[in-house]
Amino acid sequence: MSYISTKIFDNYSVALRQHKAQHSHCQLLHGYALRFKVWFTSDSLDDMNWVVDFGGFKSPPVGNGLKDWMVDTFDHTLLIEKDDPYLDFFQSAAMEGLCKLKVMEKMGCESLAKLVFDKFNDTLSKTDGARCKVIKVECFENDKNSAIYESK
Repeated sequence: MSYISTKIFDNYSVALRQHKAQHSHCQLLHGYALRFKVWFTSDSLDDMNWVVDFGGFKSPPVGNGLKDWMVDTFDHTLLIEKDDPYLDFFQSAAMEGLCKLKVMEKMGCESLAKLVFDKFNDTLSKTDGARCKVIKVECFENDKNSAIYESK
């Protein structure tokens, strides 16, 4: 048996482009207010009887900095895939101060859910004796569409 708790990280205003979606308007720059739901699990509770201390996501030295990473990665950023044919254009715009560019390995809610999953698990593996881990992340692009990445 294990304990599970969840936390929602939301209101991340992003612009993005999915250049491979040539059949769709998603190839155009467009925006979302991304929301992530993260599932945490542990076989044991901490000294406060929690799966994970949500306050521990604050900036170091108080916390592990995961909240800062989420803001830096997703708040008012332009997400562009590393093989976008217009990457140079977007990099020039970033150098001119027109956008906060984040070049992504892959684009899409599925890949963003995996990115958060991997980052959180990497950070949690280095704290509290790796007692807690993430088992699932859901990335919402809006109220109707989401994607999930989870461990098996």
